[in-house]
Amino acid sequence: MLFSNVLARSLRTQSLRTYATAPSSLDASLRTALKGSMKARDAFRSGVLRSALADLQTASHTGSAPAAPSKTLSRSISSRLDAATTFDTSNPPRPDLAEQYRSEASILSEFVEPEAAGMDASELDALVKGVMSELGLVEVGKDMGRVIKAVVAKSEGKAAGKDVSEAVKRFGKP
Repeated sequence: MLFSNVLARSLRTQSLRTYATAPSSLDASLRTALKGSMKARDAFRSGVLRSALADLQTASHTGSAPAAPSKTLSRSISSRLDAATTFDTSNPPRPDLAEQYRSEASILSEFVEPEAAGMDASELDALVKGVMSELGLVEVGKDMGRVIKAVVAKSEGKAAGKDVSEAVKRFGKP
């Protein structure tokens, strides 16, 4: 009798799910959209949404600190756009696959939050000027990496690393 109670209790606790982090609103909106696309029998859209959900789940289970869901989604979009560019420039060009990756990126871009979409050039330039004055730099020179790291940290994921690098290079030369 005692064994059956212990077994029943262990089975109940195993069935409960525990998450390292609570599901985000992005995760919930992707799941809702997946449900709708499955009801509409849109296999392509369902596959793209499943892929995005898998990317979010993989990012949350990594050994290091999990990335923000919007950052993971942005990374997925950029990888698809990079693949489309690669297929456009390949020999022979594959416009059919390039268009497929572009349409996947456009589906995923529906879920990007407006504030995570990026910073405009004037905001980024003002941020770079502020960071340079905080660090006491007149020109960047050898401290470019330190400036880029500080700007990326202050932008809180709103600015892409490439855009930050270009902005810092503009201010690096007097």
